[in-house]
Amino acid sequence: MTIKVEKNKIIFSRTFTGTIHELFNAYTQEDLFKQWFHPEGASTEVFEFNVEEGGHAFFAIHTPDMTSYTRSEYKKIEKPNYIEYLDFFATPDGDKDPNMPGMHIVIEFEEKQPNQTTVTSTSVLPSEEAAQQALDMGVEEGMNSTLDQLEKLLKS
Repeated sequence: MTIKVEKNKIIFSRTFTGTIHELFNAYTQEDLFKQWFHPEGASTEVFEFNVEEGGHAFFAIHTPDMTSYTRSEYKKIEKPNYIEYLDFFATPDGDKDPNMPGMHIVIEFEEKQPNQTTVTSTSVLPSEEAAQQALDMGVEEGMNSTLDQLEKLLKS
């Protein structure tokens, strides 16, 4: 995985062995998403999952030490190339956490060759300081471990 920081943007990119449709489906189908969207040793519990323009998702990631909640609001979906959404830390009831900044996320899928797909995720935070705060909180390590889970799912 490569990571790049440009002011208030955090950009992750990783190439997987899998078709563009397999990768897109892993992000947009609940039964697949909950199998991989968490770091190793954690699990994902999905409460709502409607990945379409105007739809939203609400889920929890359970680790041995804590549970974090996320609310996502989907703005634009172009199957199988593009997902755009707003992402927020949430309360256990699914409300946006007013104490944490939200992110505008764009995920792009590009099939480089048959069965080789690059996923690029660009997270736009409210400020350079918020981007640095996310990095300081371990977002890079968490995302790398989460993408390892996706790789395992694709191989199964």
